[in-house]
Amino acid sequence: MREGRNSEARISLRIEMSRPITTTEARRNFVSPYSRWYEKQPLPAELNGTLACQRLREPLFTPAISPGFKLQPEDKVFAMGSCFARGVELALIGQGIEVLSRAVEFDCFPAMNNELKLGFTNKYNTFAIYNELHWALDPVGEFPRDSVVDIGNGTFYDPHTNPALELGDFDETMRRREIIRSVTRRISMCRVVVITLGLVEVWRDKTANVFINQVIPGMFSRYPDRYELHATNSADNLSNLEAIHQLLKQFGHHDVQVIVTVSPVPLVATFSADDVVIANTYSKSLLRAVAQEWTAKHENVHYFPSYEIVQNSDPRLTWEEDRRHVKGEVVQHIMSLFLRNYFSGLPVTSAKLSASPNPVPDGIEPGKTTIRWFCHGAPDAAVYVSRNGAEEVLFAKDPHGSQELSGIGTDVTYEFSLYEAPDRKNRLAQISVTRPSFSPVPASKPDRVPSWR
Repeated sequence: MREGRNSEARISLRIEMSRPITTTEARRNFVSPYSRWYEKQPLPAELNGTLACQRLREPLFTPAISPGFKLQPEDKVFAMGSCFARGVELALIGQGIEVLSRAVEFDCFPAMNNELKLGFTNKYNTFAIYNELHWALDPVGEFPRDSVVDIGNGTFYDPHTNPALELGDFDETMRRREIIRSVTRRISMCRVVVITLGLVEVWRDKTANVFINQVIPGMFSRYPDRYELHATNSADNLSNLEAIHQLLKQFGHHDVQVIVTVSPVPLVATFSADDVVIANTYSKSLLRAVAQEWTAKHENVHYFPSYEIVQNSDPRLTWEEDRRHVKGEVVQHIMSLFLRNYFSGLPVTSAKLSASPNPVPDGIEPGKTTIRWFCHGAPDAAVYVSRNGAEEVLFAKDPHGSQELSGIGTDVTYEFSLYEAPDRKNRLAQISVTRPSFSPVPASKPDRVPSWR
């Protein structure tokens, strides 16, 4: 009986955690042009091919993305996480978007070691992201001053930043900390929040009882017993993301939309006993799975596949010589896809509309054809049809799909148009479907009738 009750509990828990997909939804997903990896006799070099085996031949991988919302020109944005967040900031600023995480107050912060000037704002783990939001938004959130450490010669280090920031004395370190907190508080004014996940190896300060962003200079020699390493698991990171979602829900914009992604940049080193390549695979795989689960839990959380774009592009084009930093061309490709899919001021990435068969064969039976369509970056796309130039009527409303049209008459032209939205202001593709007249050919008379003897 105990085993039976445990089984029931496990089943109940699984249903509670994962919303089942209905048959209708599954069928709709299955007919997507991007649901197939391979088909018999594919055309590998086909332009705009939708099979995975075709798209993976391209130097820079372009995944199908269905954004759950559109970023409007008047929206304010806040980006947190590792270096992808900084790239998003620059791309959106270039489009005239107000990005509050890239504040002018940071201009007075001195950088060192030729690091990216705003690299000190990077947050490499979910604990660090949560901490900054907790200290900035929650009235009971208090920054742990005892986590700031003395590293000698009158200089102190804030372990919730990183060494891209030139060090100062304690008062200067706390002054900068207050500026960081005031800037982070502006996330409450932003409709769009971008979060980039980076690492799962996280250090905890046992003295201050807080997780930190990364190791401090000379940590092992100066404080050999103060810190402990945690190889965090999926439950740890999902719990942090849920807490972040709750903070944004309670203190953020009333219509906050979160875009989560996983940084493709690998670990520079690992503190685990594993090979760094294996440790990196574990880290990215775990964060990728957690991001998917977080997205599934909340309608206002959306996943952007920057990790998959890098991993499935040509390595010779993707990586610098260190096989760690992503080349500028690939970063531009990622940012272009991000803008084209999420920014309403830019056109969709691509669109395609086809009919098969076309023309529809003649005959005495009713004619029929199957219309297929897809487009990137237009969640409200719609297909309209016009018969012999008459007023267009709605045929289907979906960013991708297939639908049969039957009862096609002869000597009639059907004009199908794929629009970005039902208002039909922006036509993305068009195709004409015809069916020739049925002309029965009389049987030819034989020259002579054969006889059998």
